[in-house]
Amino acid sequence: MSEMPNFKYIDQLSDGDEAFKSKLLQVIKNEFPLELQQYHEAVSSNDFLVIAYVVHKLKNKISMLGLESSYLIAQEYEESLKQSRTSKKESFEEVLTLMTDFINSI
Repeated sequence: MSEMPNFKYIDQLSDGDEAFKSKLLQVIKNEFPLELQQYHEAVSSNDFLVIAYVVHKLKNKISMLGLESSYLIAQEYEESLKQSRTSKKESFEEVLTLMTDFINSI
C-alpha cells in the first residue's frame, strides 16, 4: 500500500491547538480498537448489513488519518456489502492493518 496514515487532517482541525490534537488522537486510539473488534465480530456473523454499518463507522477514522485512497476502498466495500458481496474485503483489511500499526505507534 503506497498511502500512509498521517496527521494532516487532524493538524488542520486542531489549527495549532496541541491539547485539541491530543484529544482527537486519544479518541482515535480509544475508539479504533473497539470498532475493529466490532468489524471482526460482524464478519464472523456473516451479516452483510452489520458489516457495512461497521465499515461506515470506520470510514471516519480512515478519513481522520488522511487515507484518501483507503477511504474510497472502504466506500466501495461498504456498497458491495449492501449488495451481499464482499468486493474490496482484502484491500479494506489491509487498510485496517495499516491503521492498527500506525495507531499502535502513536
